[in-house]
Amino acid sequence: MRFLTVRRKASPKIREAQLTDLDEIYQIEVECFSENAFSYSQLEYCLRSPSFVNLIALINNETVGFIIGLLEESNEGIIGHVFTLDVKRKFRRMGIGSSLLEALERNFIKKGSKKSILEARLDNISAERLYLKHGYVPKRIIRDYYGPGLDAVRFEKNLEK
Repeated sequence: MRFLTVRRKASPKIREAQLTDLDEIYQIEVECFSENAFSYSQLEYCLRSPSFVNLIALINNETVGFIIGLLEESNEGIIGHVFTLDVKRKFRRMGIGSSLLEALERNFIKKGSKKSILEARLDNISAERLYLKHGYVPKRIIRDYYGPGLDAVRFEKNLEK
């Protein structure tokens, strides 16, 4: 007999990440992306730089995920660029990624961004479903974005209401 695991929606507490969260953020990054993970020093740079928006999700004081975005100037104005969205395996499919993405988008809007962009591996179906659910539109394929033979899809979302 098979058992169906039903995941309940979680209501994580979302807060700005601090430098003291770095070790935990790095562990989650490696769990989620192993060979394509950001390095410890890259994540530290993101946490130290005022241009980045770094948020973590907590459930019962346990860090269960994080998201990092950057506000970029372009000829279209300020664009919010989602760099990475990570959720621990045992907390996936509980709405934590959605909560983090929505919180980051609110932050982008507050800081003047009218558009959000991100890249996801072409073979990452879970990520694609999440982004489509949140109104992101696939715009183009970026060849070898994650390394030889590892292509990405660029997604965009208009943040103006």
